[in-house]
Amino acid sequence: MNRLAAASVALALAACQTATAPPRDDAEARARLARLAPAPGALNVVLVTLDTLRADRLGAYGFREVATPRLDALAAQGVLFEHATAVAPLTLPSHASLMTGLLPPHHGVRDNGAFVLASERTTLAERLHDAGYATGAFVGAFVLDSRFGLDQGFERYDDALEPGRFQRRGDAVVKDAGDWIATVADRRFFAWVHLFDPHAPYAAPEPFASRHGAAPYLGEVEYTDSLVGALLDALAARKLLERTLVVVTADHGESLGEHGEANHGFFVYDATTAVPLIVRTPWSLRGRSRTQVSGADVFPTILDLAGLAPQPGIDGRSLARALFDPSAELGETAYSETFFPRYHFGWRELRSLRDGRYKYIEAPRPELYDLVADPGERQDLSASAGRAGEALRAAMARLESGATGTATADPETREKLSALGYVATQVASDSGAPLPDPKDKIAVFARLNTAKEDADAGRLPEAIAALRRFVAEDGTILDAHLTLGGWLEKAGDLDGAARSLSRALELRPQDELALQQLVRVETRRGRPAAALAALRRQHAALQVEPNPHASYQLATLFLTFGAPDDAERSLREAVRLAPRLAAAHNALGALALERGDTTAASAALREALALDADEPTLHFNLGRLFERQQRANQAEAEYREETRRHPAHGGAHFALAQLLKKRGDAAGFVAELKRGVAEAPDSAPCHFFLAHEELRAGRVAEAEALARRGLALDRSSSVAPLGYYVLADILESRGARAEAQRSVAQAKALEAALKR
Repeated sequence: MNRLAAASVALALAACQTATAPPRDDAEARARLARLAPAPGALNVVLVTLDTLRADRLGAYGFREVATPRLDALAAQGVLFEHATAVAPLTLPSHASLMTGLLPPHHGVRDNGAFVLASERTTLAERLHDAGYATGAFVGAFVLDSRFGLDQGFERYDDALEPGRFQRRGDAVVKDAGDWIATVADRRFFAWVHLFDPHAPYAAPEPFASRHGAAPYLGEVEYTDSLVGALLDALAARKLLERTLVVVTADHGESLGEHGEANHGFFVYDATTAVPLIVRTPWSLRGRSRTQVSGADVFPTILDLAGLAPQPGIDGRSLARALFDPSAELGETAYSETFFPRYHFGWRELRSLRDGRYKYIEAPRPELYDLVADPGERQDLSASAGRAGEALRAAMARLESGATGTATADPETREKLSALGYVATQVASDSGAPLPDPKDKIAVFARLNTAKEDADAGRLPEAIAALRRFVAEDGTILDAHLTLGGWLEKAGDLDGAARSLSRALELRPQDELALQQLVRVETRRGRPAAALAALRRQHAALQVEPNPHASYQLATLFLTFGAPDDAERSLREAVRLAPRLAAAHNALGALALERGDTTAASAALREALALDADEPTLHFNLGRLFERQQRANQAEAEYREETRRHPAHGGAHFALAQLLKKRGDAAGFVAELKRGVAEAPDSAPCHFFLAHEELRAGRVAEAEALARRGLALDRSSSVAPLGYYVLADILESRGARAEAQRSVAQAKALEAALKR
């Protein structure tokens, strides 16, 4: 070989080695990404977050007592990160970091329910939407409801839940996500799919439940694996996988008894903060990375893999270099925190830093663990910390520690979070005062959880007895009195419920949830004056801790008790605090209609319309306004719009039927009543008037069924007498004269009472 040829070969070999050598830094990794095919900018992005899934319960992470073939296969097709750490063992703060690349001290979301991600934060969905992606989110539980701010940047944010339910099964979430992807498959899209199923209570469907009867959490893990598989199959069926980036992670894990914790949120040990992270690209980047990474790294990593510019000023860093070279050590630490003990019990918050080998936990009695020698975190090395402990302690001190952005949750939100198993109380505590170490309080927390597990399992008497013993020994826990009051109300012990709620108010006189529950209990006890007094006390509390959503809810209760002036004051406070709260403007418009002030009603309703055309009852109220103004065509259009958007609104069906009757459209009148009965089965007026029409048409059996169903729904409103009269006519026609007379007497007694 001549000298020129040898030099050419040497240059070619050098070029090949340069092209395949691992990137030396993030900039080189981005340059390498830009040369790949398909191009990063042509990829779809699918982010799957698995709620409450600990990494060490997956086959890909070495667990052999569970079958997770779909996640294991996905890990084999991509890069698995062995040391991924959640920023918090709670759903909302963790997802806020996944979506912003910021740690909780910097995005300000420190707990579930009581915080909202500020609109000033830039989210992953906003970056992708601005780059031309279709964006859709499909979440499985109320804890990620759009009211908490994670909907920023999503064209579709599917958080709809059935009435009275606060979570939905993953198969429904995956189906909705797949249906949406089918509508945007010809575009680049970003789909976020959140599966809540591994969260307690563990109730996987068959056959998964039976496979792990003694360990139901594992049944949920297997079921969740099948759901991920179904989503991947939907992508493959449309030939989308080869141009789709798939990232799978968890918001936090689940303690299964480690350190005395039976779920998550209380501690920051690895049982609840070590999570899976799998990144599968179309470029055959594969391997296992042992570098320490954080949930905050997901945001910048996806930006790089989608070919978008980095986001300035964030805490997370891109993992693109580790995807090209899984052996690369990025030299990062991962921060975790839980303010759950502080906000809910007045105990000390916990914060930790993990560098892959060591973990430092900041607490009244600090802790340090060597995770290589002691993965179960049983041997505290803090007394002989050495340089590793000092370095982590110093790094922790540099992190901002103050809680920011708090916004007290309204009572409705707190009740819904309680239904998901999250303690719903916020306890104020002096940040300068020494607070108890959560390690010393885990037995107290465990006793409360055990009682709640009894209640969730239907063992209410046992739960009540356990909680009564608890408050007799320690009456300082606000949540215990609130929970006991709710259980006693459910059990029918209204006097006991009132006593428990009053005790809660002694501990925190302005607690909105305690006041709201007390209003309900006093109403059921037949003490409307006491209920109204509690409402006014709640109103006074809101002057100290303003909350627009709570003010709005308070207004609806004032209306229930016939106090429209109080209701209007609360609504105006809600609007002052939250000018874009469409529900409050809509309610002000309805109040103005009741006063006969069509000018004020029109202004308020049009403001609501500009803010949210889908606000429930808004088009119904506009229809009422137009009827008052003798604009029948516009009224009909608005009633029809209300029934289109909200088919279960019986009042709109009934108002539309009455309008058609006034026009002389008898067939339309009956048809709309039938539609009302079908779409709004709780609408007593539709039942009563349709019963009357069926009786006139000679369909006696149908009329009787409608009248009886209507009276089961409503025996005391202004339309209920019609139900009694229809029933009386039917009974008379059958010769049941005594029963007919009793029905007439009930109608007349009700009419007299209503007149009074």
